[in-house]
Amino acid sequence: MKKKKRKAKRNKKKSYAGLIAFAVALIVLVGMYSVAGVYFSTHFLPGTTLNNTDVSLLSIDGAKEMLVSSSEMYSLTLYEQDHHQETINSSDIELKTSVSDDFNHILDSESGFLWLANLFKDKSYTLDEGVLTYEYDESLLGKVIDKLQCVKPQYPIEAKDAELVLMNGEFKIVPESVGNVAHRDDLEEKIKYAVETQKHSINLEAEGIYDMPKVKSDDEDLIAKKAACDEIVDMVITLKFGMKDEEIGIDTIAGWVKAEKNDDGAYELKTIDKKVKAFVKTLAEEYDTVGKPKAFTTHTGDVIDITTGDYGWLMDQDEAVKKLKKLVLAKKSVTVDLTEGTEQSVEWWLRTAVGYDANGGDYYGTTYVEVSIAEQHMWMYQDGEIVLDTDVVTGNPNLGNDTPVGAFRIRYHQANAILRGPGYATPVAYWMVFADDVGFHDATWQPYFGGQLYLSNGSHGCVNMPLDQAGYLFNLVYDGMPVFVY
Repeated sequence: MKKKKRKAKRNKKKSYAGLIAFAVALIVLVGMYSVAGVYFSTHFLPGTTLNNTDVSLLSIDGAKEMLVSSSEMYSLTLYEQDHHQETINSSDIELKTSVSDDFNHILDSESGFLWLANLFKDKSYTLDEGVLTYEYDESLLGKVIDKLQCVKPQYPIEAKDAELVLMNGEFKIVPESVGNVAHRDDLEEKIKYAVETQKHSINLEAEGIYDMPKVKSDDEDLIAKKAACDEIVDMVITLKFGMKDEEIGIDTIAGWVKAEKNDDGAYELKTIDKKVKAFVKTLAEEYDTVGKPKAFTTHTGDVIDITTGDYGWLMDQDEAVKKLKKLVLAKKSVTVDLTEGTEQSVEWWLRTAVGYDANGGDYYGTTYVEVSIAEQHMWMYQDGEIVLDTDVVTGNPNLGNDTPVGAFRIRYHQANAILRGPGYATPVAYWMVFADDVGFHDATWQPYFGGQLYLSNGSHGCVNMPLDQAGYLFNLVYDGMPVFVY
């Protein structure tokens, strides 16, 4: 029993010693906290900045000195495009600083019993106007700004909006780009604010001081336009001109269309008429053959150039524009044979011919009429064979009634017509027109045909034929048949 009492006494002594040690430590900590509180009643807490100047652990007077000396060493860095930097120093603008004592309240707000709690708070302060005064030469600042590379770059670049373009057969959105010319007035305003708050840097692009694009690559309307255009990206329109194909792919079609918002707010494709018209004009220039020289092989085998007349292909450009627009807006690949002679193909033309040759020139086929004025003779070929061969009488050149020469076509043919002109009205059995008021017809009043009769008793311009030959021709011709007169 005596041993247990001794052990209890020893435990009691240890307990008293622990309490005493804790009390002493607490007193020391409280004392240190109080000493720190007294110190921070006259000195700024660590991490304190006034107008971006670090005044940690400084007194009011020390902070004033630091603010003045800091401004004397002040520099402002401008972060520009392509990692380029420019700096404005205090000496460049003759910066001077004066400080009043009117920021004691900031020190008071940090000090006291709660200094430790305040240690972990944000302690960045901007002094009220008049407490810290910065004076500088504004004219010098203006000259400095005028010389900045960001204000007057050697190679100025304007801001560019994001845009939808066709690249390698695909519609893509090309991202926007910022211009490299700073807005001078905005930059000057930002620089003045930076100086007055002792801010040490300005990021021109982040601050929006450069010329900025209005449309960015994430623009909803731009994305919707792309979706509308993507519907025709694989589209090909093939126009066949005889043995020659004109393929119109997306590289061309993309220039004819634009995506516009309809009443429902959705984007749909619409054609740009002037662009389609311009394309059709180039088609006509290439494939129209009316008025272009034609190589004609005569009955003797000689090849002559015929440069006049209205035979050939002549595109109806207005109608072609309408049809191309319709094909584009159908958004499907299609092949259209413009020379097959169907109603759909004929609608593209004001005038048609037999066909095109391999080089895209006129092909007049093997069924046509040939007239030689010098020989006063005509021939009709059917499938390459001569089926009509007769003397004729053409217009009297001595009276100014020459028969027109050139490549023509039978415009129309009519039985039992009356030919009318100044001072005459003559009935004929067969009338086959190939030029303006000029055609083939029977002429029973002529004493004979061929020879030099046309020089004295020639027609008013028509090709006079014997009655039976005119009837034979009438039964063989068709409207549009080629006629060559030389």
